[in-house]
Amino acid sequence: MATNTNLPISYLIIGSGRVARHIAHYFHLSNISFQSWDRSQDPHALRVKIAAATHVLLAISDGALQGFYRQHLMGHDEKIVVHFSGAHSFDGMIAAHPLMTFGNDLYELEFYRKIHFTLTGASSLDEALPGLTNSYSWLPSAQKALYHTQCVMGGNFVTLLIARMLSGFAAMKVPAEAAHLYVQKVVENTFANPETALTGPLVRKDVETVAANLKALENDPALNIYKAFLETYWPDYPRK
Repeated sequence: MATNTNLPISYLIIGSGRVARHIAHYFHLSNISFQSWDRSQDPHALRVKIAAATHVLLAISDGALQGFYRQHLMGHDEKIVVHFSGAHSFDGMIAAHPLMTFGNDLYELEFYRKIHFTLTGASSLDEALPGLTNSYSWLPSAQKALYHTQCVMGGNFVTLLIARMLSGFAAMKVPAEAAHLYVQKVVENTFANPETALTGPLVRKDVETVAANLKALENDPALNIYKAFLETYWPDYPRK
């Protein structure tokens, strides 16, 4: 993998999923030229595009990264190869994980510029993604799995919990706007003071309320989620 080049930067984005679409849109808004390739295109065109690129960005699934690299990029030591996995690092590739969730809707330029990247295999973002000015931090490969676990718990799990709450509220005719305000303030308070932001029956050690909550969920798969939090944050809860 090259670490320095005097050639003009030429990007090739591999993939057609959400990350690929968002990276491509960010580049477009930033007036950064690039080519793209995905499996729906002519495989012979891939070799031509790789040959013309200085930076090959693998916006594909984690499980496909090593196979794609070995099949198409092994031996291209003059190329800088970047992937976007938060969980993994691989020899020959820079990991530049964007600490963000990417939905179907594309974002505005100013929002993209605020996204933080965590790097493994590079000392600066300019080495991995020249032309971008986002903030970044460096992460050793040994900490990648733990780092990604934090992302999953703080992002993906929260998404599941909020979606579950919204579904329950909808059945009770509680408006989503009210839930939005509630969750927004929970997040604000948590970032303002994570040590004291938690409220509710676990903090109050409210045995009766917890018992009522468990009773309400007794025929619901979410009961195990509640119990997991209870066992983690109130292990001495007096079970009957």
